[in-house]
Amino acid sequence: MTDRAHTILQAGTRGFVATRTAAGSAVVHPISVFHRGGALWLNTYLKSAKARNMIRHPAVAVVVVESGDGAPRPPAVLVRGRAELQPEGADPPQAVVEPGYLLPGVVAPVPGDPIWSLDGRRRWFRVPLTEVTLLEATDAQA
Repeated sequence: MTDRAHTILQAGTRGFVATRTAAGSAVVHPISVFHRGGALWLNTYLKSAKARNMIRHPAVAVVVVESGDGAPRPPAVLVRGRAELQPEGADPPQAVVEPGYLLPGVVAPVPGDPIWSLDGRRRWFRVPLTEVTLLEATDAQA
């Protein structure tokens, strides 16, 4: 992984996860993403479409963009891997560096904080950083 990709993953919490529906169609969902312990950590309601899709078809692609206001723009990082549903009560590791920017209404996860569980209705998915690609556009405007 390049230093630039690592920096984006450390600072970014704004992401998009591509999953497959029961019929096999690809669909993309916005999601808050946290880079911890060699993996991306995603938190969602178990009844959500993205959770059901990740449980049924764990192969996913996650794009993490630099956080900020406005439409997502390059650079970004693409992570391909398998989403692993974590057991109830499992938390991501503590951050080495907290993200520099969080989307409105998003707080950085703290191990043991019940806000991320909501009595078991929400669960963490872990996506190991097995395939990481830096996405840059040579004509991207600042």
